Amino acid sequence: MKGKRQRRKRKGETFSLKVATKEFLEGLGEAEPEPFQPSPFQEQALSAVLKGDTIVVAPTGSGKTWIAERAIDRLLQQGGKSWYTTPLKALSNQKYDSFRDLFGLERVGLLTGERKENPQAPVIVATTEILRNVLYSGLEPCDLIVLDEAHYIADPERGVTWEEVIILSPPESRLLLLSATVSNASELAAWMEEVRGKKPYLIQVSRQERPVPLRYGIMDRHGRPLPLEQVVNRNWKTVKSLLWDRFDPPKLVGYLGERNLLPAIVFLPRRRDCDEAVRRFYRLTDEKGLEQREKVLAELAGRIPRLRDHPMLPFLWKAGVAAHHAGHLTGWKLAVEKLLRMGLVRAVFATTTLAAGLDVPARTVVLPSLQTRDEEGKRTLTALEFHQMTGRAGRRGMDKVGFVLLVPRRPQDLQVFADLTHSPPEALKSAFRTQYYQVLNLVSAYGFERALNLIDKSLAVYQRASRSQKRAQAVRRQLRDEFAKRAQVLRTLAYLTDDYRLTEQGKWAAMIRHEMSLVIAEAVRAGVLANLSPEELAGWCAALTSERVPRYPVGRLELKPLEEIATFLEMVENQHRLPSSGFLRTFEGGVHSAANRKASVVARWVEGKMAWRSLVMRTSSDEGDIQRLILQAAEILSQLEDLPSHLSHLARIARSKALREPVADFVLPSQPAEEAGTPEATPTDYEDWGYEITPF
Repeated sequence: MKGKRQRRKRKGETFSLKVATKEFLEGLGEAEPEPFQPSPFQEQALSAVLKGDTIVVAPTGSGKTWIAERAIDRLLQQGGKSWYTTPLKALSNQKYDSFRDLFGLERVGLLTGERKENPQAPVIVATTEILRNVLYSGLEPCDLIVLDEAHYIADPERGVTWEEVIILSPPESRLLLLSATVSNASELAAWMEEVRGKKPYLIQVSRQERPVPLRYGIMDRHGRPLPLEQVVNRNWKTVKSLLWDRFDPPKLVGYLGERNLLPAIVFLPRRRDCDEAVRRFYRLTDEKGLEQREKVLAELAGRIPRLRDHPMLPFLWKAGVAAHHAGHLTGWKLAVEKLLRMGLVRAVFATTTLAAGLDVPARTVVLPSLQTRDEEGKRTLTALEFHQMTGRAGRRGMDKVGFVLLVPRRPQDLQVFADLTHSPPEALKSAFRTQYYQVLNLVSAYGFERALNLIDKSLAVYQRASRSQKRAQAVRRQLRDEFAKRAQVLRTLAYLTDDYRLTEQGKWAAMIRHEMSLVIAEAVRAGVLANLSPEELAGWCAALTSERVPRYPVGRLELKPLEEIATFLEMVENQHRLPSSGFLRTFEGGVHSAANRKASVVARWVEGKMAWRSLVMRTSSDEGDIQRLILQAAEILSQLEDLPSHLSHLARIARSKALREPVADFVLPSQPAEEAGTPEATPTDYEDWGYEITPF
C-alpha cells in the first residue's frame, strides 16, 4: 500500500512538472512581422535629446541605439554634426558599418587606435578615448555626443575617460548617455547638472517593461525547461532529481532544439570551457542552415582570409556551434556574431566578453555556472555582470519572449540564481584618477588653478559630498594633492615651467595620451629610440602596454635603456611621494620578465620572419591575446607617428608592419608605409592543429 502511494505521488509530481513546462513555454515563438513602432520611452528620449542632455537607462534589447540613430538623422537633415562613442573598438567598427548603411558612406567616419576613415564626416564613430583626446586639443562645434555603454564610467582602468568627456564637452553640445545597467542614474544626472549647469533629462525603463519580456527558469537533467519559482523552494529530493551530474553541451543544445529555444548563448567561466564545449560536437552535423552557413562563410573568408584555416571552422559550418571569447582573433568573433545575428548559429559558447556591449542577441541565454574568474580567482557573478549577460536573451522583432535558463548542478545554485534575478546592478562608483598626460593637457588648456577646479568636478568628489562633506573634502584634497605632485614631477623634468606653463618639450609630450606617457616621453627625449629598428621600436612599445603577458618569450630584446628610464622615474616619483606605477617590476626575471615576453613577441612579428601560428605556439598563448598585444603596441606607435620628430617615419614603418593579416584582418591601415607588408613565412600555418580543413 505504501509503495502504491509513493508511485502515485511521483506520478502526480511528474504531471505537475509537465504542466509547469507547458506554462513556462507558453507564447514561445517568433514575433509576428509588423511595421516597427517605437516604444513610448524611445519617442520620449528622442524628443529630450533634441532639446538637451539626456540619460537613457533601458534593458538590453529595448532599442536604445534607435534613439541615437534618429537623433543623428534629424541633425544631419539640419546640417549638424554628431559623435557616437563606444568603449570597444569592435563595437565602434560594428556601429561604423551599420551607420554607413543608414546614413551613407560619405557621411560617416571612424576614429579608433587602428583606423582613421573619413575624419571630416558629419557623423564620427569613435572610441571614447579618441573623443577625450580631441577634447583635450579643442573639439570643433558639435551638436550631439553619444556615450554608449555609459556604465563604463565605473571601470577601474578607463572610467576617468568618461568623466573627462562629460566635464570637458562644450556646453552647446548635447550629451546622450546610453546604458542598460545604471542603478544610480539619478545620482549621475545630479552630478551632470552640477558639472554642466543644466539638468539632463532622465529616461529609465525597468526590466519589467522590456519590449521582449524575459522568463527565468532552469533546464533540468531530463530536458524540461521549468520556471524558477516552481523549483526554487521544492523539497530536497525533488531538487536533487533535477540536477545535472555534469555539463553535456550536445545534450543541452539538443534539449533546447527540441523545445524551440534556439539560438542560444551559453555563458561559461573560462575560455577553454568554451572551446572544449564546441569540440564535443565533433562528427555532429546540423543540416538546417548548412548550405546558407557555407555561403556566408565563403563570403566572409573573402574579406577575412584567416577564416579558411581556423581550427574551429568545421564546428561552425557543420554543427552550427561556435566559441566566442577574448582568446580568439577579432575576425573570427566578427564572423560568429554575424552568423548569430542571421540566425545561422544554434549555440554560441561564450565568456562574459560577449555581453560587454555587442549587439548579438539570441532567443535563450543559458548559464551552466554562476561563477566567473578574474585576477583574484573564482567568484560569483555580480548583479551587473548577470544582467549584462541575461539581457542578451530575446530578440526584438524576432521573439515574443526571451528565456534565461540555469543548468543546475548544485541545490544552492537555485537560490543564488533567484537572488541575482531580483538584484539591481551595483551602483556606479567613480574611478577617477590622475595621469601625467592629463596634467599636461588640462594645464595647457586651462592653466594650473582652473585644472585643479576641473578635478574638483569629478564624480568621485560629488559622490563623497552627497554622503559627507568631510569625506568629500578628503577626496578633493587627495586628488588635488596627487595632481599637484604629478605637476611637480613634470616641473622637475622640465616639461612644465616653474609657473606651470608647458615648455617646448611639454607641448609634444602632451600629445602622448597613454598611461605610460611619461616613460614614453623620457625615452623620446633621451634619444634612446632613435637608433632602433622598426621591430625593436615595436617591441619597446609592447613592453609599455598593460595587455596580458605571453607565457613564453620569443628570443630576447635589449631593454636595458628602457629599464634605466623606469628606474629613474620611480626614484623621482618616490621623492615626490607618489605611488609606484609598478612598471619597473615588469623587468624582473631577465629573458622571462614580463617586459621581455611582451617585447620579444611583438618584435618577432614585426620582423616578419616567423609565421603567425608558429609565433602563437612558441608563446603558448591565445591568438586573441597576441593580437591585442600587437594592437596596443600599434596604438603607441600611432601616437609616436604624430610627434614632430624624426621618430614619426620609423614609427609609421613599424606600425604598418605590425598591422597585417591576421592581426588587422578586419582593418586596413589608412596610410601604410612603402616598406610595410613583409610576407609571412608560409601561406597556411594551421596544419599542425590536426584538424581537417574544408576550403570554401
